[in-house]
Amino acid sequence: MLKKTINSAFSFLFNDPLKTKLESITLYVASIGFLLHLIGVFLWSYGWISVPEKVQHFLANPISAIYTPFSFILVFEVYLLIFYLPRSFSISIAKQYEIVSLILIRRIFKDISNLGWDEMNIMTAANLNLLYDIGGFLFLFFLIFLFRYLLINRKSRTVTPNIEGFILFKKSLCIALVPILITLSIYSFGNWVSELNQLKLGLITSIKDFNDIFYHEFFAALIIVDVFILIASFRYTDRYSLLIRNTGFVITTILIRLSFSAHGIGNILLLVGGVLFGVVILYLFSLYDKIDRGDHTKESYAYL
Repeated sequence: MLKKTINSAFSFLFNDPLKTKLESITLYVASIGFLLHLIGVFLWSYGWISVPEKVQHFLANPISAIYTPFSFILVFEVYLLIFYLPRSFSISIAKQYEIVSLILIRRIFKDISNLGWDEMNIMTAANLNLLYDIGGFLFLFFLIFLFRYLLINRKSRTVTPNIEGFILFKKSLCIALVPILITLSIYSFGNWVSELNQLKLGLITSIKDFNDIFYHEFFAALIIVDVFILIASFRYTDRYSLLIRNTGFVITTILIRLSFSAHGIGNILLLVGGVLFGVVILYLFSLYDKIDRGDHTKESYAYL
């Protein structure tokens, strides 16, 4: 009965027709958001609207408007991460890497809008941040390619009763993540709007960076989910390599979460370091998998 309920709930929330529909809605909303942002840039540049100084960089030039559609695309990518989690822990980690790369791309557009075009000195803080982000993104993109390449070439395994139980457990985690995701989205955005209003009224002097909204809390929730998956894997499998791989995926998520608390080159190093750690773990796992034949491995008969 419980198994049927979980499968039904998961099928209702995560299915291919719904995924396709949400993808279309995301594209429409992203396009509308982009146009509204462009209108805001136009109105502010001609002095027809006023905004607090702390958020004027969002209306600095038309390039900054690209920030908005990427924000909506990121929300859909988070849905895809949860969508693929029961199918493969590795693929969900790959989606996690793609999300942080999109966050970095979104920040690059913000850096470009803040770039000092009239300054000949390239070593300004804004220009250096742009160089760090571009370099970090290129390396991150290469690491994601390596991770995906390793996934494509991994050994396929049959679904056993134990694995079916593991998949059911991951589906229950995904169902629990949905209300958490919705609550975090509403709370984070509502809190930012509230801070923006307080800034306009002069009650506070600064607000949280828009890049920090939602993703701090979401990746903290992901760490908890990854730990649950790690603990459950001890019950459903005794493969040493798989347990180590899942442990490594928890570490890579923690490193990515820590990167949100860092700035400048420190942020890039933690991001790249976290993804690099995941790539190395998956590569070593694939090497180990080639020699791991269970009870038929030669070392199992060393006592003979």
